Amino acid sequence: MPRLLLRSVVVSIALVTTACSGGDGGDDAATTTVAADPANFSGRGPYAVGQVDLALDADHTVAVFYPVDPSAVTPTAEAYAYSGKDVLDPAITAILPGALSGEVAPVNTWVGLPASEKGPFPTVLHSHGFSGNLRFGNQHNAAVASWGYVVAAVDHPERGLAAVLDGFIAGGANPVRPDEYLDSDQLLAALDLLTETNEAAESPLAGAIDTERVAAEGHSAGGSSSGTAAYDSRVDLWIGQAPVAPLEPDTDLAAFSGTGPMFDTDALLAATTPPPVPSMIIAAEGDTVIELAQVEKIYQWLDSPKRLAVIAASGHAVFVDPCVPIRQEGGLSGFVRGLGLDPATVPLVELGENGCLPADPDPVLVGGLIDHLTVAQLNEAFNIEPAVAVASLQPAYLKTAFPGLLLSILSR
Repeated sequence: MPRLLLRSVVVSIALVTTACSGGDGGDDAATTTVAADPANFSGRGPYAVGQVDLALDADHTVAVFYPVDPSAVTPTAEAYAYSGKDVLDPAITAILPGALSGEVAPVNTWVGLPASEKGPFPTVLHSHGFSGNLRFGNQHNAAVASWGYVVAAVDHPERGLAAVLDGFIAGGANPVRPDEYLDSDQLLAALDLLTETNEAAESPLAGAIDTERVAAEGHSAGGSSSGTAAYDSRVDLWIGQAPVAPLEPDTDLAAFSGTGPMFDTDALLAATTPPPVPSMIIAAEGDTVIELAQVEKIYQWLDSPKRLAVIAASGHAVFVDPCVPIRQEGGLSGFVRGLGLDPATVPLVELGENGCLPADPDPVLVGGLIDHLTVAQLNEAFNIEPAVAVASLQPAYLKTAFPGLLLSILSR
């Protein structure tokens, strides 16, 4: 769908289905009209999920999750799972706790089954955060796929978990990438690959991928990468999970260097224009890595229509799969101290623990809220029962359906 038409549809739906008092459409706004009953998207949708890995090139893989008819899941179907040894050097996994090296197996997700013929399904490009990898969002990506989306998680090994750990072992240096636009280029290359895959008769995804309806989504550094990809005319929606600011293409980024690897966000936003697409940001109140105040600046900078949903009390790592086992193990600090190291000097400790300690909200419940917000936003943007989607994003409904988990939701 052309961008201007999509924007017109989204705005029109919002005006028809809901009217809110207050300039921000905040969580205390009075909803006067709802055109449909809400739906809960926090669980699995009507589809089973298929999974295949595609090769972007010799060094870059794309993990694709897609809708499968439940009847296609036979007793001989291979369940999809992965563990640390699939993405890390064995010498590294041997010393890691189970929270970072154990097996992850999204429910009802199967290797290589044929995609449902009810497609083609809209595309979601997913970009992982710094020190992550293409598998870290498996649970979320499989859940979104079960609601009728093809979700393609792109690996960025240049700043991935293996590169960060290798740098630490070698002396503490952060990985160096060729340029700041590398990740967004990889996302768009993955979109090209999906177009080719859709036309390949031998692929289980043949005919199932709609590359005319595309969302870009990412966590942290991947939030920036996906937001940067959203400047491309083929992308219709940006969803940022605790994101770093998107980078407008062809910007001289040397003028905005900040502390460490970060940019001067205030100066960068003042000098650039936002991606010309609708957007949703999902942030966490207790994020100590990308603080809420920083995310709020990005939200203010974005063009309408836009939303900002803030998860109560949680933190930066609640968006990724390792959060659940890290919380179950009581965090990473004890493990690091057991190695005779100071947690403050070891990369990944704060990244892995923030939002994932026993005192934090249950990440399984928070994950359900994130899945719900994401699917509702996608459905609204792609005109899939849009009135239901808008009703499902109303503050009053969210606070009832997810008690204690949502701090606020703003929209303009």
